[in-house]
Amino acid sequence: MNALTLYAGAEALARIRRDGFDPELFSHVGAAAGGPKWLVLSRLDRAVFGEWQAQRKTPLTAVGASIGAWRLACLAQRDPLAALSRFESAYLAQRYSERPDIAEVTAEARRLLDVLLGDTGAAEIATNPLVALNIIVARRVHGRDGGWGENAALARMVLANALSRPALGGHLHRHVLHTGDAARYRDDGIPTGYAPLTGEAMAAVLMATAAIPGVIAPVHDLPGLPAGAYYDGGLIDYHMDLPLAERQGLMLLPHFSERVVTGWLDQFLPWRKPRHLDRTLLIVPSNDWIARLPGGRIPSRRDFKRFHGRDAERIRTWQTALSAGDWLADEFRGLIASGRIIDAIQPLPR
Repeated sequence: MNALTLYAGAEALARIRRDGFDPELFSHVGAAAGGPKWLVLSRLDRAVFGEWQAQRKTPLTAVGASIGAWRLACLAQRDPLAALSRFESAYLAQRYSERPDIAEVTAEARRLLDVLLGDTGAAEIATNPLVALNIIVARRVHGRDGGWGENAALARMVLANALSRPALGGHLHRHVLHTGDAARYRDDGIPTGYAPLTGEAMAAVLMATAAIPGVIAPVHDLPGLPAGAYYDGGLIDYHMDLPLAERQGLMLLPHFSERVVTGWLDQFLPWRKPRHLDRTLLIVPSNDWIARLPGGRIPSRRDFKRFHGRDAERIRTWQTALSAGDWLADEFRGLIASGRIIDAIQPLPR
């Protein structure tokens, strides 16, 4: 049984077959939003970024939103494996009251972030010469925080996005905060701005990109950006189907699903397909591997309700999924060591 499935867009597949599977072939890495789903990728991250990509000599542009940006924030620290270990332990141990409100969930998210960053992580990320971290946040154009005002704003976003993805730009603006070079976008109808990311602003920006409406409080008035309320960047860029302007390299996308959804709201629109994966290599757990996890599925935010009052059982289930990721990591290492990885890559399904 294969634990991993690899797919490549047409340009990515042609370049890999021509130039070989070299770390320097990839100029970008994407990290998707998705809550606890990231747990099945953590051990694979150790092999892909802690080992294979660690050989590179040129900067890697790392682009992420929500939990994906938090993953990348671990990988951009001086000791990425230690940061991942801290974050794994803290994330597994989350506990909430019977009916947690936004204040409780926000406080717990901030606790997790403090563990992830430690005493020096923010400064290390900001000064990393080989990883340019790009964090996507979404600025709300209309509406207000909390209650019916926030719900009404979200409802308008849903309707606008169903009409057309560019129409979403009338309700949300994309902002990319970056250390090193910015990941520049082509015009996709959603207004996009850029600002440098400093160590002093790191925690606030990471909290903003995790601010799921109605779950975690938005962050206001980020440094270098227009005044306003900033939310989860996954609302706009969910699974890193990005219209990037750069053409110099390929996008590496370790992902938890064969399905790539452009924006969070697009998951409810089965007719809307990704359009920017031509130069992307997708590395995902196989369906057979997923079927062997507890319940035959990867962790999700629904588990907080599914295991309500049974935190110890949820933690065991998540720990099993996390540890099963060692199989993904070992298979990736084996494909690299044997030289079989190019033969294992399939064309991306249309």
